[in-house]
Amino acid sequence: MNFRHMQLFLKIAKLQSFTKAANELKIPQPSLSQSIFALEKELKTTLFNRSTNPISLTESGKLYLKKASLINDMITELDNEILALNRAKSGQIRIALSQNAYNMLPTLLPQFCKRFGDADIKILQISSTLKIKQMIYDDEINLGVLILPLETKNLKYELIKSSNIFLALPSLHELSLKYKNQNLPKISISELKNEKFILPRNTQRSRIELDFIFNNLGFTPNILCETESFDIANSLVASGVGATFTISELIKKDQKDKIKLFDIESNTLNKTIAIVYKADKKLSSLELEFIKMAKNLGELNP
Repeated sequence: MNFRHMQLFLKIAKLQSFTKAANELKIPQPSLSQSIFALEKELKTTLFNRSTNPISLTESGKLYLKKASLINDMITELDNEILALNRAKSGQIRIALSQNAYNMLPTLLPQFCKRFGDADIKILQISSTLKIKQMIYDDEINLGVLILPLETKNLKYELIKSSNIFLALPSLHELSLKYKNQNLPKISISELKNEKFILPRNTQRSRIELDFIFNNLGFTPNILCETESFDIANSLVASGVGATFTISELIKKDQKDKIKLFDIESNTLNKTIAIVYKADKKLSSLELEFIKMAKNLGELNP
């Protein structure tokens, strides 16, 4: 099928006139008519009622218009995506992310850098969410990959992925053995009053949330370790020491049989990754590609 003929048909159908279409397209009307006759000959049908004023579509013409419009929209969309991809390959981007955000999407940066290897990419790992937020305001970075909730005044964000937080105990802990045959058994944190905890540092937002939970339960946790890293917390629990709060996909393969996870039914602790940027920012092709890849990976790794 001749795509050019299809585009000419769409223009005539829109304007309901060969003359107007020829003038707008800046081509001779006889040439335009010949193209449509060739299209009708190829389809073995008549597309226009030429005797009406303005011209109208035959039943075949109406069917062709419906399908041709869909094809044209798809081709236009494809052209735009390829153009954006080509622009992205030579673009520039500055990204900052927290360690925990990286841990929740470990393949994002390697895949992005590999796909856009010719682009000017700079990546910063920043421990402080507030620091990343300020870097966005100061235009030091284009995008921040952060864990919500976050005060987003003058900012916009794209939700990427949500993960549940579970209580983790060593697999040989008495409670782990008690619920050995249950997957994600429900447990109350109050059952662990005498346990040693590996918790986030007191400068982190999640620690504030945990302290609020402990306070409501009426006890102060015995803190063995304060850390900003899920890796350290998981490693300690896997070694047989303490209790922590973690995300299941961040537990390494060689740790899975050494850690028992429990459902604590606390939605306030769940982690949601978002890509944050200034509210008045027009996203570049490369930035849009990064967000698109992040969303795809978030869907593949719920």
